[in-house]
Amino acid sequence: MKHISEFISKQNTLTLATEKNHDVFAAALFYVPIKNSESLLFVSKPNSEHMKNLELNRKCAASIQENNLDWGKIRGVQLKGTVNKAEQKHWKDYLDKFNYISKSDVLTNAMKKVVLYELKINWIRFIDNSEKFGNKTETKYN
Repeated sequence: MKHISEFISKQNTLTLATEKNHDVFAAALFYVPIKNSESLLFVSKPNSEHMKNLELNRKCAASIQENNLDWGKIRGVQLKGTVNKAEQKHWKDYLDKFNYISKSDVLTNAMKKVVLYELKINWIRFIDNSEKFGNKTETKYN
């Protein structure tokens, strides 16, 4: 699904949806895809509401979309997956994409207070109205 990977790699923000006790929460997060995998990296404080929800239930949903006002050009993904702490080696991937972090004392200090997480995608739907209105491709991963 090269076209899906290319789309995801060109964006930088996802909206992560979590649930706890039948109450839902959504958070916008910067992300980086892990090359040659079905996973995305993001950082967050462990005590944030979405991460507290994920401590109880690792399952989540997310969306990634282009900013577009023309319905005929809407492109984006909806996905489901599970979240766990990422391997430390992936910090390089995250900091390479957002290289401006190292140039800011404020952001460098903020990175000391967060944890790197991996969202492993197990289902994804790519919507591309630029191909045809309502055009969708769905894929399941193991």
